[in-house]
Amino acid sequence: MAIVEVRIDDRLIHGQVCGYWIPYYNVEKIVIADDKIYKDEMRKTALKFGCPSNVKLSILSSETAADKLKRNLDKGSKVMILCEGPAPLRKMVELGYSISKITVGNMSHKPDTEHVKGTVYVSKQDKEDFKYLADHGIKLFEQMVPNEQPVELDQLIKDL
Repeated sequence: MAIVEVRIDDRLIHGQVCGYWIPYYNVEKIVIADDKIYKDEMRKTALKFGCPSNVKLSILSSETAADKLKRNLDKGSKVMILCEGPAPLRKMVELGYSISKITVGNMSHKPDTEHVKGTVYVSKQDKEDFKYLADHGIKLFEQMVPNEQPVELDQLIKDL
């Protein structure tokens, strides 16, 4: 299995993912790793409807995603891991799953969030999660679409 992209975007499956990222990497499968979404049947149904028909979709808990990805159960597929925020990825790393790079697209402005860059706003917990990921050698980048130049977020988040 080739993990071609690990992406945080709170909109999950939407126009930029479907129109830019999936074709750019020729994604064959999306793995949404999120404990809340995994338990929400309505959201899961909506995400399945939004997913392109030529792309397989798995919506898993962080624990199940870490386990399956560590065991290469999707061997031979080009896979994108997609999350709403950094917490599920932190949990996956804590469970022993290795990630080298995370691309952050959109994390919408909400109460009690700070602006980092572009459309990236983080809560106190998000900052802690990102710092944990960066401290474990994971490179963090902000990039909306593939033809944009990625911007390193590691230091910007550490400076908040």
